[in-house]
Amino acid sequence: MRIAMLLMTAAVTFGLASAAQASELRAAFEAACLRTPEIPALVARRAEIDARTRAADALLPGGPWATVMHRTDALTHDRGTREYEAEFGIPIWLRGERGASLAAALTEGERLEAEIRARRLEVAKRVRETYWMVAEARERVAVAERRRSTAATLAKSLREQAGAGQVELVETKLADADARDAEVSLDGIRSELNQARIAFGVLTGFEAPAGFGESERSGATPANHPRIVLRRAATEKALADEQLTWTVDRERPELSAFANNNTDTSAEPNVTSLGVRFKIPFSYDAVNEPKRAAAAAEVVVAQEELALAEREVGGDVAQARARLDGARKQLSGLEARRADLAAVLKLTEDAQQTGQTTFNDVIRARLQLYEADLTRASARVAVERGRSDVIQTLGLEP
Repeated sequence: MRIAMLLMTAAVTFGLASAAQASELRAAFEAACLRTPEIPALVARRAEIDARTRAADALLPGGPWATVMHRTDALTHDRGTREYEAEFGIPIWLRGERGASLAAALTEGERLEAEIRARRLEVAKRVRETYWMVAEARERVAVAERRRSTAATLAKSLREQAGAGQVELVETKLADADARDAEVSLDGIRSELNQARIAFGVLTGFEAPAGFGESERSGATPANHPRIVLRRAATEKALADEQLTWTVDRERPELSAFANNNTDTSAEPNVTSLGVRFKIPFSYDAVNEPKRAAAAAEVVVAQEELALAEREVGGDVAQARARLDGARKQLSGLEARRADLAAVLKLTEDAQQTGQTTFNDVIRARLQLYEADLTRASARVAVERGRSDVIQTLGLEP
């Protein structure tokens, strides 16, 4: 067990050292784990579990003890009675206690490692969610910047044409208003991007990577999800603890040796004797039954939590796949809608050039296309986020 813990610690250390070789989101995720207090605290408990394992495998269940005794009648009859006694004893393992204690320590170590994995997965979820907020805001900023650029170009062109008397002043004002609206919209979306970047930085200490994508990995099943593994390990720990309560049903026996020196004027003086004492405790149901009932209840709780985790993880995976499928269908529909609105804008601009419609209709069509572009950008990120959610629900880290 000690060697296994050392190997796990080395693996974590190696993972941190090779973060530069991994994806940028992986490095940010490892940093977020270090910045989450619960995970370093759990890692620090490995030393405690290692010590408990060594204690369960020790020669004695507890430390030896010694007593020293002196008896005299100097303050009463003073007949010369003098007695000295020294005793040294050791506790002895109960039958089966050593193995049961070792099993309890080993299962606790497994439960601890499973809890570390589960906590890391919780951090992975926060890192993924925060990253996709940044990614969506970036896509929306790119769309807003394109709109601002085209609106500014159009406004400048119309001002030049108005100076030459080729267009009416009202069209110039409409173009200027559209350019200002594009600038205001861009500022708002940039603010959202800055907030998302700050949130990612607070969580990880890193800048959000420029790009990141996930695809479903082979071999990943809900049965290997860290939450289920944790609940399974907790069940094994509860069973080991229950077995320990049945094994340790009394105090430990004790074996001791003593030496006694007795001086008495009424008998042979200065008599020294040696002896052995063996303490045999007995089981007492009034003490054992509450402990066993509590341990049995913990087993039931652990088993029910395992069953609940299996149901919920399976449901989470199914829901994530359904969301991904819905996101793909929505993106397909939004792509078609965007193509239709682009065609409408082209037709409206052509009609405006021939005087069949007003410039206000062109502005309206351009605004509709911009909103469609924003929605499509969010839908594209939603598909990538959906893939990431499937990986998350399967219990895999970035």
